[in-house]
Amino acid sequence: MGLFGPKRIPCPAGAWTTILATSFAQIPKSWTVTFEGTVSGDYEEKKSAWIFPGSPVRKPLAPKITLERGYWNTFYSVRVCPGSDVVAVVD
Repeated sequence: MGLFGPKRIPCPAGAWTTILATSFAQIPKSWTVTFEGTVSGDYEEKKSAWIFPGSPVRKPLAPKITLERGYWNTFYSVRVCPGSDVVAVVD
């Protein structure tokens, strides 16, 4: 979340854009991300298991996604590669 509301992140078509990255956080948290524009493409979610790195999991992009960092996900990141220019609104 931005300082005064949801964070808006421009995501250009065909390029990977990191929309969420946390380090050294071990408390569960969830975020809702909505995309403005024509939604297609993929996103990758990468979670660590405490200090052991995890493999990225690739999923299809949807107009609204819910992301969840687990209790032991010390390092957590999400990046998107849309098929057309979109704006990610992270709340």
